Formats: sequence, structure tokens, C-alpha cells
Amino acid sequence: MKTIKIHLITALLIAVSCVAPAQGLFPVLKGYKSVTDYPVYTPDDLWNYINGAADAYLALGFIDLNITEYTKGRNTIKAEIYRFGEDARAFGMYSMERSPGYNFIQAGVQGYNEEGAVHFYKDRYYVKVMTNSGSGKVNEKMKELAGMIAGRIEGKNEFPSLLKLFPAEGLLKNQETYLLESVLGHEYLRGAFRASYELAGDRFDIYLFDCADSDKASSMASGLAGDAYAPGEEVFKYAFEDGYNGVLHIAQHGNRLVVVSGLGFENTALAERYIGLML
Repeated sequence: MKTIKIHLITALLIAVSCVAPAQGLFPVLKGYKSVTDYPVYTPDDLWNYINGAADAYLALGFIDLNITEYTKGRNTIKAEIYRFGEDARAFGMYSMERSPGYNFIQAGVQGYNEEGAVHFYKDRYYVKVMTNSGSGKVNEKMKELAGMIAGRIEGKNEFPSLLKLFPAEGLLKNQETYLLESVLGHEYLRGAFRASYELAGDRFDIYLFDCADSDKASSMASGLAGDAYAPGEEVFKYAFEDGYNGVLHIAQHGNRLVVVSGLGFENTALAERYIGLML
């Protein structure tokens, strides 16, 4: 019986330690009452809260969601804190839901304030602060709350470092993202940062895979190139017609794989120039 009790206590302590960090990120908002009786959502029941939108969160390794509501009279502000396994995945979810035309503000690494909402990302957390009120004062309170939550989040306060490898020329700002599964429609392509470009009338995307080791990068490169793959080359480069995406230009060096889509064979020189800058 004593052994069973010890196991139960241990399980409870583990459960509390997993949930407590996010719950501790909610501050007191002056003038507002806090309502904390929301359940903690996990991958098992996130659908109950955000329905079909849960699929995208789960695909990026969502861990849990903690919610606190702040009320003052008829005004309500709700704060949702989504936790992911690493900052690249939190960034991926945030970047999927932002638009380059949004009103960006300084909150966490980056945030934006649109009507009734402040969303931002920092470290492993994607945070949404929302209200149904159209009041300017309530909007300022939303931004204040977002800033306080961001200040409580420890860890990285910068974009994933691999984004710095993307060349600046022609880069379409605030369109970078991170894709975890089935990149370019291929199940074996996983974990890529993507940036979009426009240069001299050409629109194209660059995907950067930073793999755990060169074997993984080689496996993905050979999956794309098939029999044309040459593992002995220091830098393997290949351009081909892909059934899903049209022409792809790829290059693999060590544990990194770069794929350029959207440029035809006539633009091979441009694709190789950007690949060279990336590698």
C-alpha cells in the first residue's frame, strides 16, 4: 500500500510540474478579477476547445494550453498560453497565423495587435490575448497584459538563429515560417524553415533543413533525387521536375539540405546563387 501511495504522489508531482510553469505566467491585472477555472488542454482534448484548428497545433508538437480570463464589469480579456516542445515549433504556429500586413508591436520576440487581439511568440510559447470589447482602454489593457506575460517567460527572446541564414535580397518580410511535417507534400521531408522571395518579377520559396546528422540530410536528398543522388560529393546539387511542386533545385552539404521551389530550369543560375549564399 505504501508503494502505491508513493507512486501516486510521484505521478501527481510530475503532473503538477508539467502544468505549473505555464500557469505561473499569468500575472495580476490591475482593476480586473482573474478567473482560472479553465481546464488545462492537452493533445488529447485540444479539439474540444479549438475544433478543427487543433490539427495544425498538434502537427507542430503542441504540449498544453493554459487559460486565464480577466473581467471588469462587462469587459472581459482572455489570455491563452500555448506551450510547444521547442521555440522553432512555437514560432511555426505563430508565423502560420500572422499576416505581413498586421500591426506589429514589441511583445516577446514579435507580436501584433489587431482588432480585439494581441498575439505574440517567445521561446516555446505562443500567447493569445483577446477581447470582445471595442474599447481603446481595453485594447491598451490587452497590450499591458501581453507585455507582463512576455516578461514572465524565460528563455530565448529572439527568432530561431537559422533564420539569419536566409539572404536579405528579395526577402518578403514576416512571411518566414517553420514546417514540421510533410514539407513540399513529401512525408519524408520534416523540419524546415521556409522563406519567400520576390526578385525581378520572380517569386520563389527557399526551404532550409538542419538535420541531426548528415545521414538524415542524405536520406532526404536521396528521396528527392532518386538514382541521381551522389553521396560522395562534398556538395550535392540537383535540379529536377517534381510531381508535387514543379521544378526544384536542391543542394545538400553535411547535415543541411536547401530546396528552392518556384524557379524553372531557365532560372538555375539564380537558384544556385541563393543556394550558395545559404550554404
